[in-house]
Amino acid sequence: MKTEALADDELVERLRAPGRPPQALVDEYYRRCIPVYLEFLGVDWHTGLYRPGERGVSPTDQVRMNRHVADSIALTSADTVLDVGCGVGGVACFLAREYGCRVTGLTPVRAQLDMARTIARRQGVQSRVDFDLGHAGALPYADERFDVVLFFESPCHFPDRAAFFKEAWRVLVRGGRLAGEDWLASGDMDDADARRWLSPVCRDWAIPALGSGDDYLAAMREAGLVDAACIDMREEMELRRGFATSQRQQAELAADRRACTNPFLGMILEGLSSLGRAVDAGAFTIGRFTARKPAATATP
Repeated sequence: MKTEALADDELVERLRAPGRPPQALVDEYYRRCIPVYLEFLGVDWHTGLYRPGERGVSPTDQVRMNRHVADSIALTSADTVLDVGCGVGGVACFLAREYGCRVTGLTPVRAQLDMARTIARRQGVQSRVDFDLGHAGALPYADERFDVVLFFESPCHFPDRAAFFKEAWRVLVRGGRLAGEDWLASGDMDDADARRWLSPVCRDWAIPALGSGDDYLAAMREAGLVDAACIDMREEMELRRGFATSQRQQAELAADRRACTNPFLGMILEGLSSLGRAVDAGAFTIGRFTARKPAATATP
């Protein structure tokens, strides 16, 4: 059966089945979540950068994260950029508009591709942004094509992150830069407690498994990237502000779930709850990464 033909309850049941969800189911999850994410997140589908002293969350936080990651590798108008797992193209359009660089966004979901192209036209950046269909483990580009490879909370969904970093190395020019941010297991507790808090997150958000910062760094270095660094973003922002960590927020989500009749939306609401609990327990964090391809390289 094609995944598009699955009823919402069937898709939820298969995504929550034991073991890692097949890539086709993850792609279908991201096709169906488009209207939900657009309503609640806008076009930037990632966590914001939450500053001390501010209240609530807003699109300004997400824009701040866009800049934070771009500035971490000194992005300029001269750069050609690949955004892997670009969603509906919000970050790609922002970078083209604000930094003047040429950006290519990659998504495995046709509906996201079509929406990204529409958003680029609406924002008037279609001459500086391209979007393609493909998967991170087999990037559809020639060797040494891009100055920069970026990711915003997409590798956590990849079935093989090591393959992605090898592909990133391949498509980067010599001396090219890698940067991004992603959902991580914090590594602050033993395996049993980590599973208690993180297994529901993976189940509810179509994630094969959450890795640690050390896991990502090892994969980057194995791929041949150098100067690989990971910053736990709890050191850079008020992570808790972006998640439902309070009893009041958890109660509100529980009430919304009880009133919800759509199983797909119900899974997202449960996912917001599980994320909040994992953040509150200290099991979950956001990691920010930088690395580069050596100027003189040998095949890793």
